Amino acid sequence: METKVQDNKSGVVNKEKRDKYVMDYLPLVKYVVGKFMIYLPAHLDQEDLIESGILGLIEAAERFKEDKGVQFKTYAFHRIRGSVLDYLRLQDWVPRSVREKDNLIKETHNTLEQKLGRYPQPEEVAEELGISCSELDKMLADINMCSMSYIEDINIDNDGDSRVSANEIIKDNKASEPLSDLESMEEKEVLERAIMELHPKEKLVITLYYYEDMLLREIAEVMNLSESRVSQLHHRALMSIRAKADKQTQSPKQTA
Repeated sequence: METKVQDNKSGVVNKEKRDKYVMDYLPLVKYVVGKFMIYLPAHLDQEDLIESGILGLIEAAERFKEDKGVQFKTYAFHRIRGSVLDYLRLQDWVPRSVREKDNLIKETHNTLEQKLGRYPQPEEVAEELGISCSELDKMLADINMCSMSYIEDINIDNDGDSRVSANEIIKDNKASEPLSDLESMEEKEVLERAIMELHPKEKLVITLYYYEDMLLREIAEVMNLSESRVSQLHHRALMSIRAKADKQTQSPKQTA
């Protein structure tokens, strides 16, 4: 039985416009999935991700309200990305060893920052861990999807007055507790501070990738760097962001 879609009077698209949205923005699904596939293991099926993304697009087309001042592309982008992330979380494909490495790197980064009184260099983190820089970069590549998921969860769109977090859009049909709203707001502030403290090149990579939605190869062209170098900067920036954010979000709980 087909669900009846409300008319535009309530700000919700009708069936004809909904179907047009879905057909017109199917390429957006492939674009979003393409950004994920760079970092995912080979055993994950791209077709499954595309299917999840299409479900997110359909949901966006059905829920989109034209009177909210948000462009459909912006709204659909976050819905698609959120749907793919939900699918990946359900797969729980990240091995425990990768999570342990992630925690170890964050702890090492924060310990060094406290000891040195400044932002530690990747070489210093690697030395503290007793590994080479190339080994550190490989570890960072392994945990990159976890790091990216964290930023996606509290990412803020840069479309002027329509700034809205992906997490808020994905969960807009659920009631939220006041404390949860406060925690989300604090997370965003922590994330923004962490990004501002990055080295200039790392900050540019993060800005272009997450806020301008550019592919790594596009960023490489803009920055006149190799794609592998951009990827390295991306991994290292995420290491720093997660370490700083983890320390700042846990600090109040530890002192409470």
